[in-house]
Amino acid sequence: MRKHLSKLFYLLTILLAFGCKQDRPVLEEEKEINSFSELIEAVSLSDSTDQYALVEAFLDSLEAPHIEEDTIVYFFYFGKASQVQIAGDFTGWNPTGKQFTQLRDTDLWYRMETFERNARLDYKLVINGSNWILDPNNPNRIGGGFGSNSELAMPEYEQPEEIQSREGIDKGTVSEIQITSSATGKTYTVHIYLPAAYSESGEYPVAYFQDGSDYLNLASSKNVLDNLIADERIVPTIGVFVVPNDRNVEYAFDDRFKYTDFFVNELVPHIDSNYGTLQIADSRAVIGDSYGGNISAIIAFQNPNVFGNCGIHSGAFQPNNFHTNGIVMDGEKKAIKVATIWGTYEGSSLPPNMRKIKDYLIETGYDVVWKELPEGHSWGLWRATTDDMLEFFFPFN
Repeated sequence: MRKHLSKLFYLLTILLAFGCKQDRPVLEEEKEINSFSELIEAVSLSDSTDQYALVEAFLDSLEAPHIEEDTIVYFFYFGKASQVQIAGDFTGWNPTGKQFTQLRDTDLWYRMETFERNARLDYKLVINGSNWILDPNNPNRIGGGFGSNSELAMPEYEQPEEIQSREGIDKGTVSEIQITSSATGKTYTVHIYLPAAYSESGEYPVAYFQDGSDYLNLASSKNVLDNLIADERIVPTIGVFVVPNDRNVEYAFDDRFKYTDFFVNELVPHIDSNYGTLQIADSRAVIGDSYGGNISAIIAFQNPNVFGNCGIHSGAFQPNNFHTNGIVMDGEKKAIKVATIWGTYEGSSLPPNMRKIKDYLIETGYDVVWKELPEGHSWGLWRATTDDMLEFFFPFN
């Protein structure tokens, strides 16, 4: 890519010089264009219309966003528009105030931002105020709860290898069951992951996941389990992926305690009765994202005799005036290991509250692992850190 860009910059320099020499006196030395910012400057200062066609061809060969000096990012859009904006993790998904600049009368629109060297963020372009699109020049996409987004990965971000399906390793299986709850009056779809070489006479720890379909499909958790087990990073583990019926109501609002009753008194006994599980709290983990992190904390901290491990991905504890804070922080210390991971680009209230929870847990003597990363409220963050939680809860050694 860098060699390709160098050739293009060299070509641009020559053609700019050729075009401009017809319209202005020859300069002592033509300025070589080595960056996107210099390209913008050169086009802005030139009077030659020939340069605009050249810019079109030049930018058409670039992938977006364009990163310079490891921290500077140029987002650009190439096309007819009356206005271009950007929305994403770093804007709270609000395009207001994130306007692109049109480069003179060309079809090039651009915006510069600065991010951490290891940041990873989701975004979309907003054309003419209402048309939300994937970045047409960026081939990197990532699935989300509301469809795919374009992905910006800064130079020091490491893509998670453990989410990829690998050849040459033993792989577990996933089946589907239905469980009807008397506590909530609803029937739940539950996906069961059994590790390779699973034996009904064996005894396995169990990781329970909220938003079960999303952890399987968007976080590639089956691949994560397969790879961690194959690499002896965790002991063979059963995965229970529970699909909610009305996640907001069940995870954060009116039915959260009914759902907790279902989870603890109906789901866990059913799994223990039908699979080879280790039936102790230390060998059970409950893991969830956002509101799923909220309900996971409620389940574990109200039932430490059932769940000895709690994984909180970007816990959205805000509902009910942060009622879950009290469930976690009030009363005596519980025998629970906690893994909590969140991003700095997750709004104004979530990161400081997660820091507050983390500090309390550490000061109170809980066994805690935590990460705060330059990312947003996204499956890109959660899929890349599920391995951290599983390795903390069920290490191989």
